[in-house]
Amino acid sequence: FSLAHEEGSLSAILSVLSFYKLNLTKIQSLPIMGREWEYQFYVDLKFSNYLKYKQGVDAIIPLTKDLIILGEYEEGEQTI
Repeated sequence: FSLAHEEGSLSAILSVLSFYKLNLTKIQSLPIMGREWEYQFYVDLKFSNYLKYKQGVDAIIPLTKDLIILGEYEEGEQTI
């Protein structure tokens, strides 16, 4: 997703994720070329309740631009 350069815009997203018990395991931001002070965010999440995950995503849609879910995966077992 991307966000406008406004005070508290990322904090609002993180608050929603916390409310819905979505565990942020990675966040990366990159500037958007040609759009000064706008950033694209890539996040990885973990969750235990799929319904809360979907509700959380629905709740952040109005706060973001260009939200795209790149994939949803079940957690696998570690072999090491």
